[in-house]
This record gives sequence, C-alpha cells and structure tokens, in this order.
Amino acid sequence: MERDIPLEPPRFLNNKHVQTIFTTIFPPKNSLRTIYENEVCILKTSDKSGDYLWLDHSPPIRSQKIKYNGYYLVLFHGMEGSSDSHYIVSLAETALLAGFGVMRVNLRGCGRGEGLSKKGYNAGLTIDFKLVEDYVYKNFSKNIIFAGFSLSANTLLKYLAEKNSKIKLFSAVSPPLDLKKACEFIDSRTGIFYRKVFLNSFQDKIERGVYTCDEKLKEKILDVDSMFDFDDIYTGPNFGFRGALDYYRASSSIYSIYKVKTPGIMIHAKDDPLIKPDVFNSINWKKLPHIKPILTDQGGHVGFITKKTEQIPNGKWLDFVLTSFYKLNQSKKN
Repeated sequence: MERDIPLEPPRFLNNKHVQTIFTTIFPPKNSLRTIYENEVCILKTSDKSGDYLWLDHSPPIRSQKIKYNGYYLVLFHGMEGSSDSHYIVSLAETALLAGFGVMRVNLRGCGRGEGLSKKGYNAGLTIDFKLVEDYVYKNFSKNIIFAGFSLSANTLLKYLAEKNSKIKLFSAVSPPLDLKKACEFIDSRTGIFYRKVFLNSFQDKIERGVYTCDEKLKEKILDVDSMFDFDDIYTGPNFGFRGALDYYRASSSIYSIYKVKTPGIMIHAKDDPLIKPDVFNSINWKKLPHIKPILTDQGGHVGFITKKTEQIPNGKWLDFVLTSFYKLNQSKKN
C-alpha cells in the first residue's frame, strides 16, 4: 500500500525549502513534446469572457511493452505554474509509461496559454474543470482521473463537492483548503520569499497586459505588497466578489469537502512552507472513508523527493504513490 512507502529525503534535500524549490531550479528533462506524441487543444471557456484554455494532450503510448489501460489522467498545476511545471511533467511521463493517456491543463493566462485569457483564474473557478472534464469525456475516454496541485487541488475539491462529476478518481496534493488561513501564512514573515515570487509574477502579467485592467487599478496593483491586497483589489472584484474575504469564503474547499463523493487521495506535508497542516489535520477523515489522506513529516510544498530505491529509482516519491493509487483503484473498478 502507498502508506507503507516512507518518504525519506536524501541528506541534501532534508529541508522544507530545498524540497520545495529544488526541482524548480533543477527541473526534470521535459520530453513530452519531443520523445512523446503531443498535440495542442484550445478550449473556449464557458463564461462568455472570450478567454481560452491551452491544453497539452499526450495520447497513450501503444506498444508491445506498454498497453493503454483505458484511463486518462488530467493534470492541473498550482498558482502561477503551467503545464510544464516540474511536478506536472514528471507525473505525466510516469503516467504515460504506466499506460495512461494524459492531458495537461494551463489555467487561464498561464504557460503557453498566456495571451489567450484576459480575465485570469482563481482558486474557485470550477467551471473550467467542468469544461475540461466534458471535453475529455466526449473525445478521449470516459475513464477520467483528475490530479490537482496546490491552488488547483483546492479548486478540484470544490468542483467535486458542487458538481455532478463523472470522473472516476482524483488526487489533491498540497491543497490550501482554507484560503484565508493560507493567505495569512504566506503574508507573514515566514512566507516572505514565496509571497514575493507569486506577487512579482502576477504584477508582471498586469504590467505586460496579459491580464487587462484600467490604468488606475494597474497602478494600485503594482504597488501592493501582500497577497491579501492583491486579492482584495483585483482577484476578488475581477470575479464578482466583494473583496478578498468574500472570495476566500466562497472559494475555500474546506467548507464543502464533506460533499465530495469521488474516491481519491490527498497528500500534504507537515513542513509545507506555504500551507500549514492545521486545516488538513482538522478534517474528520472518518466521514470521508473513500478518500485516502497522507500527511508526511517532510516533503515541502509539492516536493516529496525521497532517496532513490529499487521501487523508486528516480526518487520521485509523489509520482510513485499517485500512480500506484490510480492503478490499484482502477483495477478495483474494472
């Protein structure tokens, strides 16, 4: 079972910040558009904003050694990531080699989808998850697994709680769950490095016109120095909320998580430098017997790098645990 595979970081990665940023600085080789077959799918969003989503599709490998298992894994990246984020690329390749088809989604205005969206995204934008699910279900497979990371893990949980989803399984890694508490933590002294990284990325998009707003609002956004202020003057009002607190309350998955009926796995690290484990620990898992919770002592934020072993030769503990869970529960359903 997945729980029996311990996360044992190598000595040089035995730190929450190193776990979090190591593969960002030293990303795995991305062969998804070279070695593997890849096609681009562009979807028009359903909210009449004129925005589009850029999806990267890797069809299942069909060879004598690798048999297509009939399942598609759909991957959603975290805040200011993309379909080429290290954890997306790594899991996508692992899944392809395990017999899955893969769809990697760029949230609005992210990655190769920059320029296709003027509105941007938020942590509760479940309509885009519905759009992607319907597209994959209609065109590729009725056996779908959704995998959300960080911000998208929250969106995924909210989506599963409020929509009549047809997906078979899900995984949620490092989910913020309570956006207000997550914001308070990243806006504290402890989160200053990560806050600057995210704010600089958003402000750069505003300055370059990737996301549109009038000049007066633009000046305010470029002057903010907290995630709360950014969400209060831009993210919240941009999506019809009264401000940051209204946006956080409406979009946090913790308020609806007990409505999730889809089988899945949720993974979080106690030493996550962006999201404290308090909310994860507050969940009454007995009320969610169909969801497997794993709380590791180490792993950072979407890091989870372990010592290389015969079972996990590349040290990617997360890839091993997730694909093992997918395959085990896929076989139960077949």
